[in-house]
Amino acid sequence: MRLCNSTNIFNFNLKIPYTVSPENAIAALAAAGYKHIDMNLCGLSRIGKPVSPMTQDDWAESAKRWRRLGDELGVKFTQAHAYFSVDGPVAPGGVPGGEMGEELMRRSVLAAEILGSEYMVTHPFSVVENGKVLNEASYEANLEYFTRWGKFWHEHGIGMAIENMSAYKNSPTPSPFASPEQMIKLVDELNKPDIGICLDTGHAFLSGYDPADFARKVGSRLRATHIADNYGEKDDHIAPFQGNIDWFEFMKALKEIDYKYDFAFEIHNLTSRFPAEVQPDLIKFTHTLGQYLVDLAK
Repeated sequence: MRLCNSTNIFNFNLKIPYTVSPENAIAALAAAGYKHIDMNLCGLSRIGKPVSPMTQDDWAESAKRWRRLGDELGVKFTQAHAYFSVDGPVAPGGVPGGEMGEELMRRSVLAAEILGSEYMVTHPFSVVENGKVLNEASYEANLEYFTRWGKFWHEHGIGMAIENMSAYKNSPTPSPFASPEQMIKLVDELNKPDIGICLDTGHAFLSGYDPADFARKVGSRLRATHIADNYGEKDDHIAPFQGNIDWFEFMKALKEIDYKYDFAFEIHNLTSRFPAEVQPDLIKFTHTLGQYLVDLAK
């Protein structure tokens, strides 16, 4: 299992997102001791934001620059996070983000190829009509979407890790892809050796599922993680032991299923409220914490 952290750990300044360059994030992670990085391409794909290099015409040159920097600093981008739409659910027959969303997904795959990522995380989406989630239509739309994109990912040597979403209490549009059973059904029907599941521990806990049980159920299908804690009420993205997840049991579960991929933090709200100048010290702490957790699973 590889200790990893997302570049979004160094993305905010005083709660304002999209203000720190990915180059600074990569350098800070390397300085903290990380050898493996989750490249948060989705956060770099937000049109109109101050730092949005994946939306620019020279996006491929940016990806090459990040790869060169990683090589110089001795870090590998073993995991990445693909574009996803922030516009919410889609209408029947739609795709996330429309035409531009398709282009940003294409760029994500090609950037991950440049970076040398083994697996890239992607979000399933909900199909909604008249304010109601259409569960069966959502499943069929995602099956078609990931079948189509899976071919492109495979052609470029990138494994696909589909992330469990959240269905928290009182959500107006709870995701049909929150349970381990539904994630297993989708991945098994896609039936490709390089398509698996990304377990977001925060999403699982928020939806009423114990992350350790979730990991045991999906077993060898688990190819990526988003590690974060919360109190079971909202998606806090805080560090392990700051919320209510049982981390000792979760690490035991990862050991039981012999998980070999990235143990990747997605805990930007540990750092986001602080001035950018002091965040590198917190990033160093995450490496200490992460190494402690990974050692529990040895």
